Amino acid sequence: MKLRLLGMYEWGLLAVLFLIVIHAPLAVGFGSLFPDIATPIKAWKEIVLSVLGVLSIVLIHQHKLWRTVLYDKILLLCLLFIDLHLLMALMGLDDTSPVVAGLMIDLRFIVMFMLMYVLVLIKPGALRYVIRTVAAGAAIVVGFGLLQITVLPDNVLSRLGYSDETITPYTTIDRNPDFVRINSTLRGPNPLGALMVVYIALIAAYLLRRHGLVADIRRRVIADGAMIGAVAVLFASFSRSAYAAAIAAIITVGLTVKRLEKRMLTIGAVVVAVLGMGAFYVSSSDWFSNVVLHEDPESTVVTKSNAGHVDSLVDGAKRMVSQPFGAGIGTTGSASMYDGNPANDVVIENYYFFVAHEVGWLGLALFIAILVYVLWQLWQHRQGWVALGLFASGVGLSIVGLLLPVWADETVAIIWWGLAGAVVASPGSIIGTGYAAKSRQQKTTRTT
Repeated sequence: MKLRLLGMYEWGLLAVLFLIVIHAPLAVGFGSLFPDIATPIKAWKEIVLSVLGVLSIVLIHQHKLWRTVLYDKILLLCLLFIDLHLLMALMGLDDTSPVVAGLMIDLRFIVMFMLMYVLVLIKPGALRYVIRTVAAGAAIVVGFGLLQITVLPDNVLSRLGYSDETITPYTTIDRNPDFVRINSTLRGPNPLGALMVVYIALIAAYLLRRHGLVADIRRRVIADGAMIGAVAVLFASFSRSAYAAAIAAIITVGLTVKRLEKRMLTIGAVVVAVLGMGAFYVSSSDWFSNVVLHEDPESTVVTKSNAGHVDSLVDGAKRMVSQPFGAGIGTTGSASMYDGNPANDVVIENYYFFVAHEVGWLGLALFIAILVYVLWQLWQHRQGWVALGLFASGVGLSIVGLLLPVWADETVAIIWWGLAGAVVASPGSIIGTGYAAKSRQQKTTRTT
């Protein structure tokens, strides 16, 4: 019975991790076919995670891990963050729809982190299956993105029900048809770019950390091809924040891997030189004006995205200063639109201001503590290529969070935090140093 429950728990988490990369087309497609239950269809992942949360409690009891869990700092921080949200949700139950939506958006990635953490704590070998599942999902996202770049028509996703009322099948930069931004299987080009940052950092860490261990030419070719594909999709997303995050992530990986071969250093120097010359060349081009500056002199768009980003930052900062206890759950982002009153819709693009607006300064402090602690734990595991890639991409995505609500996107958040939870909980192996597992073992020994 114990093994059967663990198997259900593991397969449930792997299913969420895999299906989340095609969540957008699934939700839009099935929502168009069954409009009466469109909302439950969109919430399938939260429903599954809720069931798995109950299973995790049973498994913790069966494996006698209560003391280990209760003495684990990261789990305690996560529980405090969840409890704060639930407490504030009770204060805003006058309109349940925005509150429920807000809870799902704010907490699903934290819950995913905890559930993955518990899985690998009980079954360390599950980490390999988690990595393979993420890789399979990456193949779908990158593969479909490449098809969109090359052979598929721009509006191909409209055949699944994509529209202005659901998800736009594609977007352009300031309505310029020469600069089409692809979605792949995500909700938009910015989440797609953010997810590419995760993939690129993981591949870079694999190539640099394990280049001396990978004697199999086939694996090396696959890794190189995956990097080229991910970079191409990142480029086609035209996400400026993702560009900056990818550069930061790659630099982080390169600086962390101290023992680089002279050949790798030479290649890196050549790449930097080429990029520098390329940047100088394109600085006066239409591409630079449109993609980087978002300032096309021939554009007929009155309100530019740059002004929108600045206005959102200013508004978010003012709201945070004036509301130390927050405005309540579901009062910003897509959740605030569920009350049907456009006057109450609040869009805050900076994710840190986003958190502060909903749960105040205390909630922001808890979230930053969780993020920093997870990054620190990944740094402790940095000898493993997965932990190194996650740490580097976490640094990059933290930068994205300054301009976009990056963790509000279900795909990016669930993949990064789910994989991070599995790695932080993993024992020593080629993909982890075992720091967290040894620390927990010592704590358990002292308390028994």
